[in-house]
Amino acid sequence: MAIMPVGNLAKIILSNKMTSLNIAFSGISALDTYQTEREEGAGFAKATASAVFDAALASTVGFVPYLAYSMAKEIPGLAVDAYQAYGQYSRQLGAMQKQQAFQNAKFNDTEQAYTMRQAGMAIAQRSRYNVQQAMLGNEAKYMMR
Repeated sequence: MAIMPVGNLAKIILSNKMTSLNIAFSGISALDTYQTEREEGAGFAKATASAVFDAALASTVGFVPYLAYSMAKEIPGLAVDAYQAYGQYSRQLGAMQKQQAFQNAKFNDTEQAYTMRQAGMAIAQRSRYNVQQAMLGNEAKYMMR
């Protein structure tokens, strides 16, 4: 078995653009898998094994199927994250609503309620005038002494 010169290997790779794209993509996916595994606390051996498996899978099945596999692998985690974010947001809204006065109150402005408000305002005005009159009367009483 003859060893192929590096120049011939480069020509073969460059002549088939899809193959070179698969090789580049498998290298990138392997590097990404290795870094992700290490960030998640995996040891060197496990991270390397996962990276080699992903590189082999990516170069074997091709770019598009591997991308679909990678996306399908992430969907359950994303669904759980979305559910947790929704729960946290709804709890936050619930806490904000508890701090608002009359949050569920609905005011029906009828003619009777309007008339009652007018009567209440008239009583308040009279009360204010009565207090002013009493103060003025007391003031005069003190000044006459």
